[in-house]
Amino acid sequence: MNPLALVALSVCVAALIAGAGCYFARVRMPRPPVGVYAAGDIAVLSGGVVVAPLLYLSLPGAAVSALFGLVLCLAAQFTLAPLCGGRWSWLIALVATALTVSAALTGHAVAVRVLTDVLLAVAVMGVANLWAQSGMRPVHVASFAAVLTCYDLVATTLTHVTLDFVTQVRGRPFAPLFALTGGDRPVAIGLGDLLLLVLFPLVATRAFGRRAGFVAAGVGIAVTGVVSRLFALGVLTAGFPLLTALGPLIVAQYLLWTRRYGSERTTADWRAGTAVMSRPRAEHALPDGQLMDALAVPVPEGVAEGTWFAVAEGRVLATGPTPGQARRAAGRQAPEVPVVVRMA
Repeated sequence: MNPLALVALSVCVAALIAGAGCYFARVRMPRPPVGVYAAGDIAVLSGGVVVAPLLYLSLPGAAVSALFGLVLCLAAQFTLAPLCGGRWSWLIALVATALTVSAALTGHAVAVRVLTDVLLAVAVMGVANLWAQSGMRPVHVASFAAVLTCYDLVATTLTHVTLDFVTQVRGRPFAPLFALTGGDRPVAIGLGDLLLLVLFPLVATRAFGRRAGFVAAGVGIAVTGVVSRLFALGVLTAGFPLLTALGPLIVAQYLLWTRRYGSERTTADWRAGTAVMSRPRAEHALPDGQLMDALAVPVPEGVAEGTWFAVAEGRVLATGPTPGQARRAAGRQAPEVPVVVRMA
């Protein structure tokens, strides 16, 4: 494989992660009316990813391109809408889709690949931000990564599902491959791999803070770089299931940060700018007598019913709309003092 293209692929992955992070920090996407994510949602999503290639293999190539083209057009539109408005986002998405179709019909393979990559990049950043900002939790991403790791290993290494699917869509418009070169052995990364590379740093940032997000981004870029290097050295010569390396590292990071912090920051906390607090040390546990004293503290005057307030040393330290916000506000005032959180 072309060593320069392999380096460029790692650079593109890093740029996509950085771009999605900037979008995450500056743009607030409207939350869809879907409630909260649950284990069943992740199971359905995982099942769809597993079954989709099998369904696509039974369809004509043109039908697969049309389906992915529709999905990428819609994803590009809702990603661009917060930046340039509804009308302009529709115009840009439709023009980009039409240009890709036109390039395919006129035989301009390089233009098809470039335009498809641009649409994929915009769609991945938008979908990852939508999921991260609408409450997808790290445990959901870790579970999704674990399922896809097993599936990727089976589909790529033990069977020919991935190879057959890539052969069917390679070179076609809207193929779910971020490809920098064409031919029988393209330098490319699959849509699912790219989505998890971009998604986990965002979810980690929202739940556990910037440091967790930077670590997740660094791990993803490092994995991509190492795999690219192995291809450049000729150690790897065929398609490699990237998630067999990335998936376990996502799970390990989730376990690490959960152990470090004990709980995660909610979407409401993140939007309010609430800092992530470390898990209280065991020696700070309240004796029974102090716990009863804290529970005996009266509700402060003027505090609305349903408000949470943090009590320590016989006084109210802070209030908040959620238990986490009240505890974190108290922690900023007295970091070393154990508190009891109650509802008014």
